Amino acid sequence: MARKLLLFVAVSLPWVALAGDPPPRLKGTKTERAPRLDLGVPKFGELPKDQPLQTAAPDEKQTAPSGSRVDESYTVVRVVHGKSFTRGPDGARPAAPFTVVTASGDPLVTERFSTVVRVKNPAKKNTRIEVAILDPRTDTVMEAQGELRFPNGPEAEWQVDWDPTTLRVVGEFQVLVRVGGNPLGTTPLKVVVGPK
Repeated sequence: MARKLLLFVAVSLPWVALAGDPPPRLKGTKTERAPRLDLGVPKFGELPKDQPLQTAAPDEKQTAPSGSRVDESYTVVRVVHGKSFTRGPDGARPAAPFTVVTASGDPLVTERFSTVVRVKNPAKKNTRIEVAILDPRTDTVMEAQGELRFPNGPEAEWQVDWDPTTLRVVGEFQVLVRVGGNPLGTTPLKVVVGPK
């Protein structure tokens, strides 16, 4: 009996000791509370007063940017054909009047001739140039390509020397000029049968 009493006292004693103290708070439990912060009301300075808006006056010195689309556009100034050319301040000109290209033989073969294309670009930007000669059926019978360079100003010339070429027909041909991959139009070129 004494042993049972001692066991009961030993088991009950920790409960009696703990009854007077509050239970411990463990972190992460619902009973834990965050400290209170007093943010208070913020203090503002004086509010700005109403003032009329003013538009900025345009600066007279401002100019259009040099890289605009207008500056980078290419324009064909002229396309001329000939067997030889004289060079002057206004560019290449045929040494003798050259109005038509002759073709002779059987099959028809063109004579040797050259074409000079003059192109304008205010930005003086070098680019690729392609020239094609189309027959009356719009089939390509001659073509050449190269690089168009602007060393001295906004206009530059590019010359292509055509080798004799076999044709199926004669008549009204067209010279197609592409600059930078963009077609810039066609100019007429007449091809006739020459003396045998």
